[in-house]
Amino acid sequence: MTTPPHSPGRLPAFNMSLTHVTLPSAQVQVNRLTDQINEFILGTSVVVIVLSTVTDPAETDFDRSHFTWPTWQGETIPEAHQKWKAVFATRDRTFRGLYYERPTLEETQTYRVPNTVLSEAMWKMLQNEPCAILCTGLTGDPSAAEITTALEEGTLGAVLVEALFA
Repeated sequence: MTTPPHSPGRLPAFNMSLTHVTLPSAQVQVNRLTDQINEFILGTSVVVIVLSTVTDPAETDFDRSHFTWPTWQGETIPEAHQKWKAVFATRDRTFRGLYYERPTLEETQTYRVPNTVLSEAMWKMLQNEPCAILCTGLTGDPSAAEITTALEEGTLGAVLVEALFA
C-alpha cells in the first residue's frame, strides 16, 4: 500500500508505504515503548511503514536529522524510539500519518498522509502489537523486493514506535 507524496513545497516529501514483516527472532526480545512492554517471539508479524524520499535527498534541502535511525538488522527488532508515533484511526481502520513529539505542542511536527486503509491482516497485527516499525533508506516507490533487498543489505534505518489510535 502506498500513499501519495505530500504536496509540493512541503518538506520532507515522502512516499509512505505500508507493508508487514514477520520478524525471524530466535529469542524473546523486549522493547519498551512508554509504559508498555512489547515482547516479540519467534514469528511475530509487525506493520512496517516505509518512508521513501520522493527524490534523492542529496538533490534537495531535505533535513535528515530526524530520520537518522540505527541500521535495521533484519534478524532483530529495531530499537524503540519514544518521540516518533504512528497514528491510526479505529473508525475506518486507516493509517493517518506520523508525528515527532517535541517539548511543546507548537514544535511537534506532524506528517499527515491521505487516509490509507489497512488490510484485515495488518489491522489484526496492530491489535496484537500496538506498535509499528518506521524505516528509511529508499527513494521513489520501492517494491516489496526492493524493501527486502535493502533489509538484507543493511541499508535501512529503522525504529520501533508506538501506534496511537484516534
